[in-house]
Amino acid sequence: MKNNETFLKGLIGILSVLILAGILFLLSLSFRRPGESEQTEPEDMAETVETGHEGTADETKPTPSLPVFYNEVFELPIIGAAGYTSIAQSLYAEGHEEARLIDVLEPGTPFEVREENGRWWRIRTADQEGWMTHRQAFVNLPDVVPSIIYKHANSQGSLFQSSFVDLPNVTGQAISNMIDHNDRLGESEYIFPVLYSTAQKIAAAQQLALKNGDTLIVYETYRSQANSERVRESLAKLVEEDEAVKAGVTKAPWSIGWFIHSSISNHNRGAAVDLSLGQVNAVEEIRVGDFLAVEVTDYTEYAMHTPMHELSYRSAIFTEPISSRDAEGWREMEINPEATQASVDLKEYMVSAGFTPLASEWWHFNDLAALQDLGVVDPKQPADSQENEAGIGDFDITETLNSPPVWQEVEDGLN
Repeated sequence: MKNNETFLKGLIGILSVLILAGILFLLSLSFRRPGESEQTEPEDMAETVETGHEGTADETKPTPSLPVFYNEVFELPIIGAAGYTSIAQSLYAEGHEEARLIDVLEPGTPFEVREENGRWWRIRTADQEGWMTHRQAFVNLPDVVPSIIYKHANSQGSLFQSSFVDLPNVTGQAISNMIDHNDRLGESEYIFPVLYSTAQKIAAAQQLALKNGDTLIVYETYRSQANSERVRESLAKLVEEDEAVKAGVTKAPWSIGWFIHSSISNHNRGAAVDLSLGQVNAVEEIRVGDFLAVEVTDYTEYAMHTPMHELSYRSAIFTEPISSRDAEGWREMEINPEATQASVDLKEYMVSAGFTPLASEWWHFNDLAALQDLGVVDPKQPADSQENEAGIGDFDITETLNSPPVWQEVEDGLN
């Protein structure tokens, strides 16, 4: 009984405190000063800040803490990158065809991209500025994907061989001069021009490789028609003189046409790339203008089943030929049993990014989508046998016009 009485007294005490608190709260409401409003809720305050002066939205994007990673299709912005015309191209005062025509740029004209608006670029050349469409334009790959390893062998010492025999007047010689001081990167760098849409696919392939601890090693993109002819003539002469070389390019089911392109090649059009693959051993962050990027500072190139640019049946990725314009049939082809795992991995990275492999060369990949967009229905047909809008490689590229990307210029220049 005593315990029950104690419990009841405690309960009555608690209820008394609660009743007293309620009375005090009601009294505070009744004594609120006239015109005094409730405290603004956090949501209302946030809305007020976003709305800005007189209810208009503040559209100015705040400047981030620089430098920053770009995190778009490319590792660095297209603004400030070097580009090149692949055909004779009209330069307009504004970004539409009805605008005043400033000039017609010659094929191979170097320029810097200053602004992008849909299918148009505002560019600056060495002596003028204006607008042009970028569908047939080249972009310099190191300017937008600096993490790739670039080794332009033809500008240092050509690697071309056939059945491991040197090509006269080619092998070991610098048959190109595609190297220049790169103002954007602040160092001497090889020049790797490629169609704008093709560059985006290469960038995608590099990201796939990096995720697996690998890196692309690019040896060639654009090749001038003159250099293609030089290699072609040297190999043709060697085939006539050396039976072992002849056997290497004619062994069934292959034929010499798979190793000597008799017309305009996809390299001449800027829609092909020759590359290998390496294991990433070390990376570091680099600053390029207002942006950060990754640079592979140490790597080990994987062994493939033949050296780069060994022109013979030994370099085939498949056991038999398939048309280079067949965008899907290669998926059913049998892999060359001599192919290393690295060459198979390279193929997987590239086809996942939208490229088509060339059956006779493990290192060569075509961008058929870009070629078809330019009207090149059959890449093996001579340029004069079809109507197309692609370039033919009738120019050399030896210089770059570019600059480090500035964050505000990038924000203003991408529409």
